[in-house]
Amino acid sequence: MPQAIVQTYFKAAMQNLSQMTPNEDDREHNRHFGLQAFLMSLVGLEAFLNVHFHMQGRVRKLGKVVKAATSDNIKVESKISNQAFACYGKHIVGQKLINKKIRELYDMRSAIVHPKWEPSSLGMTGLMIEDMVDNFQRAFEDRLFCREALQWCLLVIARIGMLQWPDNPDPFMQMWTSIPDTNTTLSDALGISKDGS
Repeated sequence: MPQAIVQTYFKAAMQNLSQMTPNEDDREHNRHFGLQAFLMSLVGLEAFLNVHFHMQGRVRKLGKVVKAATSDNIKVESKISNQAFACYGKHIVGQKLINKKIRELYDMRSAIVHPKWEPSSLGMTGLMIEDMVDNFQRAFEDRLFCREALQWCLLVIARIGMLQWPDNPDPFMQMWTSIPDTNTTLSDALGISKDGS
């Protein structure tokens, strides 16, 4: 089943997240699992967008949707906005906020997979330390941050499920991710409106 591709990434994200501990002394351990949870969440979202919209494009005979779903040159937030509208004639609820947050997460992902070293210096009286770098990977030691990244990715899927199955969208998430969250549980966890108001 095509959904199995997507489920694999989200299961990996959940498994890595479950390995993180609340112990602040486990920073390196948590960073290891947090990075993997974060990356698998974003890979899972992108896999969902590509597979789901490829399938919908074929079923609905929308060649532009199929082409966009298989393109590597389209930003993820464009896939969320344009593909949903092309297939369902509507945008997802809260699209602007969601796209803004997803862009922030994908910018972090780009910094991880395409690291660039920018040396800086630290100066104190009588001491100068050169060639230091800010370690942004510390964010991935925070289980809450990694869990929220996963929840934002899942929210996109839940809200596309609302477009696909408006009368009963909740099973859509389970089918695509094997995670039983819903638009309501995710919106509540993230502290945002479930209906875009």
